[in-house]
Amino acid sequence: MESLNELLRRNSGFLLPLMLVLLAAGIVLLFLPKGDEVIYVNRLHSPAADIFFQYATHLGDGLFAVAAAVAMLWVRFRHSVQILIAWGISGLTAQLLKRTLFADMPRPAAYFGDLVPLHYVDGVTIHTTNSFPSGHSTTAFALFLSLSIMMQGRSHWFSFGCFLLALIAAFSRIYLAQHFGIDAYAGACIGTLTAVYVGYQMEQPKRWFNRPFWQRKL
Repeated sequence: MESLNELLRRNSGFLLPLMLVLLAAGIVLLFLPKGDEVIYVNRLHSPAADIFFQYATHLGDGLFAVAAAVAMLWVRFRHSVQILIAWGISGLTAQLLKRTLFADMPRPAAYFGDLVPLHYVDGVTIHTTNSFPSGHSTTAFALFLSLSIMMQGRSHWFSFGCFLLALIAAFSRIYLAQHFGIDAYAGACIGTLTAVYVGYQMEQPKRWFNRPFWQRKL
């Protein structure tokens, strides 16, 4: 049975840079007026970045998480279950927060209105409500940290690569003016905590998904 400390240590390639980013972003968001980070990032737009982030944001789609879970059927059934559980719990948490406690939180387009002209990427549907937290950021961190955990922290570079993909997905939400920085920040925290919790529980020997059937693959 793996301890929680061992799980965290094996995935330090993901978790250590995440802690640094959360610390730095937390300080910035604490002192910046709300929305300034969106305005700053939005002004960095370019045709190449528009195309890149338009597609990179799909790394946080629920459909992408489901596709990853399906692909894992050819690796191990248990891995598919782990992704689906982490995605389900984190996604449900984010959606409940969006639609209950923070249902009145506007997104940047509605928050700024006509006062601040934002750059919008063609082909991206701009939403105006249910801003906090970012569902895409939540899904991305839950998915990619789960991949790092289930691959037994294959290497620090693999874990770091998973972190970069999750970070890109979260950053894309700010670049596309779909979310504020605090939305992506909260989503990253929810996704990370969920992935760690589910990953730790999956390692407990008496869980039903540790039975021989779940170790099989297609």
